Amino acid sequence: MTASLAALTHPYPLIRGGGIFLICVGLGFFLGLFFPRRWIPLAAGGFIVGFTGSGLSALLPSLGTPSILNIAALVVAVAFEAAVIVYLVKKIGDSDERRLTLSIMLVVGLHFVIMGLAHGPLIAALGILTAINATIGLFTKTPIKPFFLSDSLLKIAFGVWMLAFYPAYTF
Repeated sequence: MTASLAALTHPYPLIRGGGIFLICVGLGFFLGLFFPRRWIPLAAGGFIVGFTGSGLSALLPSLGTPSILNIAALVVAVAFEAAVIVYLVKKIGDSDERRLTLSIMLVVGLHFVIMGLAHGPLIAALGILTAINATIGLFTKTPIKPFFLSDSLLKIAFGVWMLAFYPAYTF
């Protein structure tokens, strides 16, 4: 690698960590389809492994230093997600598990849109697609499994794209 190329930084240096996170969370949801009584622990496990893997992505060759905007977007996105999920749990609670789950999936999609400032346009596009998926689920009587399946597969596919392909393509 030449010195001039080494001096370049990727516009979204956190993209690979975001990809790892999405793959793990998507796999947690996907496995939850096959083990429905364990979907919450599987989703939580995917989150924990993804969060850890995202942090460990710092061990990969650097794509550059995250900007203040990248970090601020992560903080705002997570704060938004946490606040709205707490609100939804208090408002909906155990009264309608399907509605609560799809509402949380919608909020997660919206928080991905905010994360576009940290991880790039792919995660923002994922956010729009998963928010549309959850919204359709909220306004139909269709069983929840197809929405879980599409949500998990979208997360896995976009995660792989963000981890393996998009960083090299845009750099």
